[in-house]
Amino acid sequence: MNEAPSPQRVVVTDVRMPFWSMVPFMVKWAIAAIPRLAWRRRCILVLLAISLGTAGPSLATEGALTRNANLRRDPSTASPPLRRLAPPDEVEVIDPKPVNGYYHVRDEDNEQGWVWHGSLRIVPDVESPVPAAPKVLASPVGPADITSSISPDWDKPDPNRTTFEGADGSCGPTGDGGDTETNRRKNRTDISGSYHDVTWDAVASLDYPVAPKSRASWTPAQLAQIAPYEGTALRVVGYLVALKPQKGGSGESTNCHFTNDTEVDWHIALVGQVGDGEKDAVVVETTPRIRQSHSHWTPQALRPWLNADTPVRISGWLLLDPEHRNHLKRYRSTLWEIHPITKIEVFQSGEWKDLDKE
Repeated sequence: MNEAPSPQRVVVTDVRMPFWSMVPFMVKWAIAAIPRLAWRRRCILVLLAISLGTAGPSLATEGALTRNANLRRDPSTASPPLRRLAPPDEVEVIDPKPVNGYYHVRDEDNEQGWVWHGSLRIVPDVESPVPAAPKVLASPVGPADITSSISPDWDKPDPNRTTFEGADGSCGPTGDGGDTETNRRKNRTDISGSYHDVTWDAVASLDYPVAPKSRASWTPAQLAQIAPYEGTALRVVGYLVALKPQKGGSGESTNCHFTNDTEVDWHIALVGQVGDGEKDAVVVETTPRIRQSHSHWTPQALRPWLNADTPVRISGWLLLDPEHRNHLKRYRSTLWEIHPITKIEVFQSGEWKDLDKE
């Protein structure tokens, strides 16, 4: 039986083929020269890069109504309106790219539809910078009687009534419309002689009803649920992650739709732990009526404590603001607020200092 010849090594010294035939040949040769494991690894990395680059969801932005508008089922005037929207309503803009001139939005009742672009002002959803890892600092020493719950038995004095005189004119105790009872509470200027020290969680975890955005439409049972707590004078420690003067758009009814810097509320996001974001916050607000007596309260003065690992201590009146339900899980964790703020303290050099004296 004849044996098969032994394999012979052949050295190719010259290859004669047309240039354009040689190109794919050389490409195939280069690929074959890459070890199989390395080739697979590179393919996997490329696929991962592509998937990570395209799969991330886009962040929704906020839109403020600048005039009356229809929420429509489809982006066309031929589509019948679902409901009527009006300033100062706000919506979540699902896609910032308009279709046929309409934005795809979700209103505060979680209903989706389309709004004409000329009736909406887009407010970019700017992510707050991620705070640095906590440093070893002197910890603020809280009062011995700080509590983790708000008692329904604490005093709740009736808000005083004032008229604000600003650059744009006069604004009465309830603003110029909207939820007048909520506005009356926001616009109080009385100062409590003492405050109940409570934990941040005491405010963040306090229950409230699912109800319309104006308490004029609430049932007696819904009003009774917040009555034991609203209007209590509290003091809370937390960390600032956002400060937003409400001077854009057409303004707010509580301030008669004024938009001058000195005539608007500041929405301030206060969180309980370093590293938490704005969606986890309790909103605390200064008002132009209170700030008239506090010339040191400026965004610049608070900047060292914004997105920092040093806390602030906020004193003021507990208030339920039903107007901003569409902000939940985006700009706040609860509808309870401290509003208005009557005192701001900052933790500096191991002790609490009144911002008015900085």
